[in-house]
Amino acid sequence: MQDQPETYTEARNSIKNTVNDPISKILLNHSHLTVPQLETLLSDSISNERATKKGERRLFRPSAPTTSRGSYNRTLIQAQTNVIRSIYTVLLIGYAGLFDSPNLQPFIELSDHLQSFLTEANTTQPDQPAVLQQLENRLLDSISSLAHRQSFKDKL
Repeated sequence: MQDQPETYTEARNSIKNTVNDPISKILLNHSHLTVPQLETLLSDSISNERATKKGERRLFRPSAPTTSRGSYNRTLIQAQTNVIRSIYTVLLIGYAGLFDSPNLQPFIELSDHLQSFLTEANTTQPDQPAVLQQLENRLLDSISSLAHRQSFKDKL
């Protein structure tokens, strides 16, 4: 192994924090990804940034660092396929006119809102749980308003 054990521990902790974040849990629960798939995508991204050998990328996964390379690669392919299919699905329903508008601007605004939430949450003091809860509630309201069944047009 080229990287030091601290590098793996640091990466695993970072991935655990991301997966266990309240917003991540909500988004993951409503996505087409499983926890292992998200962990694998994150570990692959971190290991790419650190120029880790392909055979060692699986060691970054916090829940299963002893996973075989084949299993890791299958999970990675499944996760990437799910993400790509989700993107095509959003584009397809916009193109088919099933949303009120084929414009993806509301999704872009929500993405920007997610980024501002992360910035605010990172600057909020840990001893201010009420502020973090308020930020989380605002974000959840934004997500809920965009991702509800009534946002589809009635085509019948």
